[in-house]
Amino acid sequence: MEEIINLRETSDFSLIFERIRNKNLRADIDISEFKYFYPKDILMLVQYFVIQNYHQIDGSLLLSDVNGWYIQSINLIEFCNTNYKIPSHVKPTSRTAIPIKRVDTFTMNGYIRDAQNFFAKYCQGKDISALNICIAEIINNVSDHSRSEHDSFIFSQYYKLPKTIVFAISDLGVGIPDSVNGYMRSIGTGEFSDFEAVDWAMQKGQSVKSKVHNMGAGFDNIINQIRGIGNIRIFIGGVYCQIDKEGDKYIGVNPISNFIGTIIEITIDTTKLEPIDETILEGYTF
Repeated sequence: MEEIINLRETSDFSLIFERIRNKNLRADIDISEFKYFYPKDILMLVQYFVIQNYHQIDGSLLLSDVNGWYIQSINLIEFCNTNYKIPSHVKPTSRTAIPIKRVDTFTMNGYIRDAQNFFAKYCQGKDISALNICIAEIINNVSDHSRSEHDSFIFSQYYKLPKTIVFAISDLGVGIPDSVNGYMRSIGTGEFSDFEAVDWAMQKGQSVKSKVHNMGAGFDNIINQIRGIGNIRIFIGGVYCQIDKEGDKYIGVNPISNFIGTIIEITIDTTKLEPIDETILEGYTF
């Protein structure tokens, strides 16, 4: 009989990251008491089941009547069963969510177009270019720096109350601290603590040798896009970083222990979006 891991809140995901870290994946996941899922929570489930399938280990997700309809409407299980080696499109029945997607620099433009078209109906006449630019910037950064063998995963959701777009991008790569300190060693300077490395990466003009396809100069570009319209939450190893609408930054301990890789979750308040300006996307091609 397989072991059962009970997930009741976000901090409980430390239990599945411990399994991933120790390569002990023979456990079913019980989310029947988990009340409310955000995109980051969905992607943590995706990571576990994708890796489980990748190693050809059977597993089950135990649901409740309350949250089962939602998990089924986004086709989470079908996605994990078909995306553990190569990307495969899964169509959800949810009216407010874009399909979970396994993405890289070759497939991200298609996802960005889908997101633009999907969220436009909830943001008529509003400029949602920040969404497009942030998705491209994050995925390019993952491609350049994370060295993840499973690409990136992205999930996006519209919430009517409050009127927000929330999307998350995850990877199981090396994370910002390792990437930053690798760069520091390459230029012959001292290393940072994990907290210092994340703080350095968030500062204006700091980037770990971005390649030409990256749109901006690191995370500062993402922060500027979201300033005034939303917030950013980043989970990286032992570090948690939050940046609010004013650009104020908090860096502390990750509430999810044993965390592997990176998850970036961005919330956009659609009531704060400006009217469409046709010149805003000049120079960008999606």
